[in-house]
Amino acid sequence: MTEYEAADLTFSLVGYGMTAMALYFTVVSGYLIGAYMVGSNLSKSQVWIITSLFVVFALGLVFGSYSFFAAAINFGGSSSNSIEYWLGPVIALAELVGIFGALKFMLDIRKSESSVE
Repeated sequence: MTEYEAADLTFSLVGYGMTAMALYFTVVSGYLIGAYMVGSNLSKSQVWIITSLFVVFALGLVFGSYSFFAAAINFGGSSSNSIEYWLGPVIALAELVGIFGALKFMLDIRKSESSVE
């Protein structure tokens, strides 16, 4: 593989990772908006269905973004001293924290509305 091909592949993988991040933000935003707008009005089964779908898709996108960034690092030849080396794990950790934050948000919405009634 030539140097140009390796660089092209590396930047393509970074682009795919950023696309997975954008899709992750879309899924999380949709879940948060849904939780805020109608979370307190949903039945338990509806909440379980929506939350299960959210967790499956969000975790898939976390894995996708991490995998693309990790592959880009392998092809790009970054060392552990460079910021690019830590990009995948840091983003994956931030996305996992975002999932737990969204689940906590839904739980808080459901608790606050049920305690008002």
